[in-house]
This record gives sequence, structure tokens and C-alpha cells, in this order.
Amino acid sequence: MSGDTDDSTRTIGPILQEARTAKGLTIEEAAAGSKVPLSFVRLMEQEQFHLVPDFLYLTRFLTEYAAFLSLDPKQLLAQLKTQMDSARLREASHPTPSIGSRTDLRRLLIYLLPAVAVIPLIFIGLSLFSGPSPTVPPAQTMPAPPSAETGTPPSESLIATQPGSQVTPFGAEQPKAVPPSHPITATPGQEPQVPPSRYRLRAEAKETTWLAVSADGSPRKQALLRPGETASWLANNGFVVTVGNVGGVTLMLNGRPVPLKGAQGQVIQNLALPENDRPPLARQ
Repeated sequence: MSGDTDDSTRTIGPILQEARTAKGLTIEEAAAGSKVPLSFVRLMEQEQFHLVPDFLYLTRFLTEYAAFLSLDPKQLLAQLKTQMDSARLREASHPTPSIGSRTDLRRLLIYLLPAVAVIPLIFIGLSLFSGPSPTVPPAQTMPAPPSAETGTPPSESLIATQPGSQVTPFGAEQPKAVPPSHPITATPGQEPQVPPSRYRLRAEAKETTWLAVSADGSPRKQALLRPGETASWLANNGFVVTVGNVGGVTLMLNGRPVPLKGAQGQVIQNLALPENDRPPLARQ
């Protein structure tokens, strides 16, 4: 890192960007060359330090990235601490209003405006479709011959039917019988049940922790968990896990805790789970 006087006034983001540009590297190439996750390289160059409230969490990544760019890691770490302390002082002197108090009125308006627009449409639709019910034409009746004993005609309310048919009262729904030769089967096209995966990995963060997990040799998926947040992954052969903070996360494999060895803030790389199955290596 140069000793120019204006370096003291510049912040970390411009310093890292200028050093990377001087080497003729894109941000992706710099992340791959320094072995620092791309998400953290963007975080440091864009100075989004509020996403990682713990200063010690960024120490390792900033040190490695600064060394790769031929910068002074100690000077950058001191600058990082100064910037984060200044940001905390600004937040303490200018507290932001509660999110709930600002969003309650907006949320209420979001629900009320569609309701006001939809209610007239419902009444218009009901008025269009609610007309006089269609009249059912009267059933044709056939006069029966006079009774031999009384000579009076039969009642006109009887409906003429064919011999052997069943008389159904007017207005009753005709029953629909299912032939015995056609039993009821499952709906066509129903997808067969997929067998469950052999392994389930669950992570619960106690502190802000970065994780990278590869399942069955697939490309690594990164996650930044804050305290109380959880994440889960499924696999048939196993996982390869990298943990950014050993003391900040709890891992469970198929409901059983995974022992993590190391001090708080230490990084574990390429942890194979389960150890006896030796899952395939992760593709970057």
C-alpha cells in the first residue's frame, strides 16, 4: 500500500477497487485468485459492513484479500475498525424509527385499496348473473284408460314412464351409479412418491456465520446466517462443508449433533459429512 497522504482519507472500498483494477483483474478473478468468497469480496469493496456486525468475522477475509492485492493488511484492518466504529456512533446518535410503526399504515392501505376496487365489481357480477331462474318445462303426461271399476281417469300428477323404468319425482336428481366393472382408481398422471434422501444437514446460527455446503459433489452453495437463523440441505452420498466461525453455528446430521473442533472465530474447510462415507469433492 502506498504511503500517499490522501490514503488516510480514503475508505476501504475505493482502496481495494483501485488495487484490483491496477492488477487488471475483474472482481470474479480476484475472488478466485485470493480464495476469498465472491460475496465477501463484493461486501468489502462496496463497504456493506452492516451485513456482518462482528469485526472479527471480516479479519481473515480482509487480511487474505489485502495480501493478494499487495496491500498492507494491518493498515486496512485499522481502517476497517475505524469505519465500523464511526458507523455505530452515527446509528446511536440518529436512531431510526421502528419499522413496525412505519409499515402498519402502508400495509393497511395495501389491503384496503384492492378491497375498495373489488367490492363494486362483485356487486356488478352478482347483478349480471342473478337473473330469473330458468323455468323447467312441464313433463309430458299420457292419459291412461279409464278404470274398469270406477271409470274415473287417473291422477294427472303421474309422469308417464316406459315399462320397467323407475319413476323419479320431479325436481329430484337422478342417481349416478358406478358400474361394478369399473372400479374407482387413482387419478391418472399422479406422480409417484420420491424416496427420501439419506442425509439431512441442518445448521443453526448462534452468531453471524458464513457457510459453504456442497451436496453430492454439486457446486458449493454459500449462506450467511445471522443469530437464530437456520438452513437445511439434503444429500444421498454426503456433504462437504466449510464453516467461517466454529463457535457461531451448530450442525445436525440426521438429527444428531456434529462435533466441531476449534476456537471461536476459527474457520473449518472441507469438512466431510458423514466421515465414513467420504462424499465426492465439491465443484467450485
